[in-house]
Amino acid sequence: MSKIVIRRFLKDITQHFPEAVPLMEQHEKWAYTFRFETFSELTNQAFNLGDIDKAISYLNYMSKKFESASNIEAEYIDVYYVEHLFFSCTAEAIDFGWPLVPKNLQQLYINFHGGAPNKKL
Repeated sequence: MSKIVIRRFLKDITQHFPEAVPLMEQHEKWAYTFRFETFSELTNQAFNLGDIDKAISYLNYMSKKFESASNIEAEYIDVYYVEHLFFSCTAEAIDFGWPLVPKNLQQLYINFHGGAPNKKL
């Protein structure tokens, strides 16, 4: 059952954000966790490029989804989306991106990482 829920979730992401399809298709269809991390990486790319509209659209989608998520969806948002945010970001992108992250996603990030993202040296 949880596989079906996640497949539907991934399909919904690609329907809302077709630009995610080529990145997700680099992974096997069954590699749900990698596909989710790819969507997080797409958010990181928006931060790095200073693309506020895309970053906000990705973040708001996940924030709203989290509010009504099933347990498995919430786990995927937390573990495979939020925990991966800022992984590939520059210091400037962290400064740009962190204030854009909705409070519910910020709290998930802080719960895992122990604080806001650190700037790389």
